Amino acid sequence: MSGFPQPTLEIDLAAIAANWRSLRERHGAAIGAAVKANAYGLGAADVAPALHAAGCRHFFVATLDEALALRPLLPGASIMVLNGAMPGSEAEFIAHDLIPVLNSLDDLARWQLAARQAGQSLRAVLHVDTGMARLGLDELYADAYAEEP
Repeated sequence: MSGFPQPTLEIDLAAIAANWRSLRERHGAAIGAAVKANAYGLGAADVAPALHAAGCRHFFVATLDEALALRPLLPGASIMVLNGAMPGSEAEFIAHDLIPVLNSLDDLARWQLAARQAGQSLRAVLHVDTGMARLGLDELYADAYAEEP
């Protein structure tokens, strides 16, 4: 120890919930919460349930592992996985009611195949490239597939 005081971070879950409610009041009931990367270091296992208790029902995480960790803590919530369903992970998504964000035509084709094999419609989010050319479907492809079952 250097003798200097060590910093302490206090997380005010009530303030986080109040901020979410304020956004919802201003922008509508479909406001979600990004809790990826352990809620940006604040502790997803604490932050996400606090937001759920406040009424949040839409959560975004980066990976399947993050989604699986939160699923038991967020009953009935929609949990979207920004990195999508990696090849071979589709059954895990279906079993745990997780929603992939589809970033490419390959993602879309694999998810459609998983739906056919499961014999059911499966929810997904289409990520549309809005011009940054990083991730997402071209707008023309997104429009064509947005209404498909």
